[in-house]
Formats: sequence, C-alpha cells, structure tokens
Amino acid sequence: MTTVRTHPGKKATATRQRILDAAAKIFRQNGYTGTRLTDIAAAAQMQAGSLYYHFASREDLVQEVLRVGQQRTNDFVIGKVSAAPPTTSSLDRLRIAVHAHLEAVLEIGDYTAATLRILGQVPEEIRAQALTLQREYGQWWRELFENAQREGELRQDLDISACRMLVLGAMNASPDWFHPDQPKGLTLSGLEEQFAALFLDGLGTSKGKRRRSHKIIFTLTSDTHEEPAAETRGAATTARILDAAAKIFRENGYAGARLVDVATEADMQTGSLYYHFASREDLVVHLLHNAWERTDSAVRRSISDLLTRTAPINKLAMAMTAHLLSVLAWGDYTSAMLRILGQVPDDVRAAILPLQRTYLDLWRGLLNDAADAGDIRSDLDLSVVLMMLAGALNWTVEWYHADHHLAPEQLAEQFCVLTLEGMSTRRRSTRRRST
Repeated sequence: MTTVRTHPGKKATATRQRILDAAAKIFRQNGYTGTRLTDIAAAAQMQAGSLYYHFASREDLVQEVLRVGQQRTNDFVIGKVSAAPPTTSSLDRLRIAVHAHLEAVLEIGDYTAATLRILGQVPEEIRAQALTLQREYGQWWRELFENAQREGELRQDLDISACRMLVLGAMNASPDWFHPDQPKGLTLSGLEEQFAALFLDGLGTSKGKRRRSHKIIFTLTSDTHEEPAAETRGAATTARILDAAAKIFRENGYAGARLVDVATEADMQTGSLYYHFASREDLVVHLLHNAWERTDSAVRRSISDLLTRTAPINKLAMAMTAHLLSVLAWGDYTSAMLRILGQVPDDVRAAILPLQRTYLDLWRGLLNDAADAGDIRSDLDLSVVLMMLAGALNWTVEWYHADHHLAPEQLAEQFCVLTLEGMSTRRRSTRRRST
C-alpha cells in the first residue's frame, strides 16, 4: 500500500516547488508533447526517478503546473485588491489589479508562458480543470470592470468585455519581452505605470474630454488570401504545407510537432515535403517568415493607401487596425509564431530576425511621428508602448473567436479608441523616444 504524505516536511515542500518551477520552464521551452520527465529532472538538478516521489506521472505534474500558476496569480491579485480600503474607488481597484497582475505574471513568467503554449496540448480532463480556474479569475475581472463602468468611472462607449481581454492579453504577453534585470532597463513599477497610462486612462471617463472617432476604412478582403495568378502547382502545394505546419506547430509546439503530422494534415506523403523544404528547420523558417511577412505587408499596404496629408495619429490607428485584422485572419500562423518563437534553435530565429526588426522599425517610426505631432503624451516610453500594443494585438488570437459579439473591424475600432485615448492625455514629464 502506498503511503500518502498529508503534511510533507519543509525539505519535501521545497523540492516539490523546485520541480514545479523547472517543469514550468521546460514546458514553456518545449511544449507538452516535446517535454520528457528527464528534461525536467535535469532542470531541477535531481534524478528522474526521484520525481515520482512527488508526482505520479507527467500528467500529474503538468496538471499541477497549470493549477499552481493560475492559483498563485489569482490569490495574489485578488488579495491585493481585497486589502484596499473600503473607500477605494472602482477605477483605483482596477488600477491595483493591473499592477498586481503584472507583478504576478512577471514573477511566474514561466508558468504564464507555459500555460499559453501547452493548454491546447494536454489531455482534455486536465485542460478542463485549468479552464475552470481561468474562468473564475476571468469572472472576477469582469465584475471589476463592470462595477467601474456602472459607477460611471469607465466610459460607456467602449465594450468592457473586449477591453478587459485586450488589457489582460497585453499583460500576459509581457513576460516574453520585459526583462527588468537589464542595465538601465525599465523597472516593474515603471512598467505598471505605463500600462495604467496607456489602458486605464483611455478607459477612464475623467480623461475623455478629447474624444476622437477612429473610423475603420481598411479591411482584409477576400483577394488578400488569393495567390498570384501565375502561381504554379508547386507553389500551391507549398502554401498548403505551410498552412498545415501552422496548425500543427500551434497545437504541438516546436519540439512536439513532427513532419509526419504536417504531411498528414497537408494530405500528402512525408517524403514529399522534402521537395519543397530541405529540412524541418527550413520549414519552420518559412513558416515564421510567412507569418511576419503577411502582417507586415497588410500594415504597409494600409498605410500606403492613405492620403499623404493624413495625420500621423490616424496612420497609427490604421496600422493597428491592419495588424489586428491580419493576425485574426491568419490566426494559426500568428499563434504558432507566438508559441514556438522562444523554442526554435538560434539559427532559425536569426533567419527571421531581419524581417522582425524591419517591421518593428516601421512601428517605431509611426509612434515617433505621432509623438512629434503632439498626439502622444510626454510621459510614455514609446519603446514600451510598442511592445504593449503588439502584445495586446497578438494575444487576440488566443481569445477571440468567429462567433464573438464584435466583428473584427469593430474590435479594431475599440482597440484604437482605447489605446489612442490613453496615449493622448497630456502630461508634463519628458517623453522618452523609442530607440
């Protein structure tokens, strides 16, 4: 008969936590299907057999990683808001929640990123339990937003449900780019203030005296998805393989995606893949390049279609719209890129780095132009704004569905109004340009 420890000692508790931290890191790097218990044991600096003293199986371990990550966030954030004085306004409670959520997800960044990358890969019963905790936390945030709007502290012309998901998405994306340990980097408290300035000031009614209307005039039409008329049969097959690869890498992560799975999804023999791609790494390079290029092309086309006298802030709104519509139109590509970019070999990442930098430079130019025109408040760090915008936009593929009550164009308009109003509030401190 197995002896169950109901009250493990301090050493066992510390070891268990070390295993969970190591597992979160490895699941983040390799995905669920690509992670072995030996990898986790090595990261935890212990023998693989010793893991079974604490966890009966890989499924038991991943279930606890998902539970602990979400529970730690829930307890910390809700605890911070609950500790606020009874006289605290609903908007200030929301501000406390934003600060606390950022602090929590950055402290346990491996857990947050691991959840994103493996939730769709784990067995159904494990996913169902994790989603239950997520929904409970989401409901708490929903009530926080609704209370503030009901009390007149949040503007009435914004869809609070969509804004809540946009704000949470931007925060959940932050572990992938925010590194406070870098020399002269932004501190956590500084990041919290930037988030509150961009998102909460755009939501708050007291900041809304200068309301803009951001009319959506760019749409990804059906011809955007069509291949050139001169496309060869081989090019069509290549496109089919890339579509299949996007789906498989999105579902299985980099380490867990096999060429045989891609071939099956593309309805072809595995050996035939090598006619189009020299290797698995070559396929991934083309996949990531395609994901960046599609969105880059959509944004550049949207801007080029504007009149030369268009105000810089409206060019920025158009770029945000085009980016959002693009990532939703090609969700498998965007989601696959988000999930595997941190997992691929260095040479694969280096191959797409030039396109990534070129695209980000485009956004830096748009933000700087709007700032120089006086349309962006002086206390915002434009480099940070860029990453917050990108995080919120890219994370929409993880929560937006075709049956959402807002059409993609309506969601884009909500995003533009929310963020551009947050940017436009004037402050006296000195603006730091993006670099």
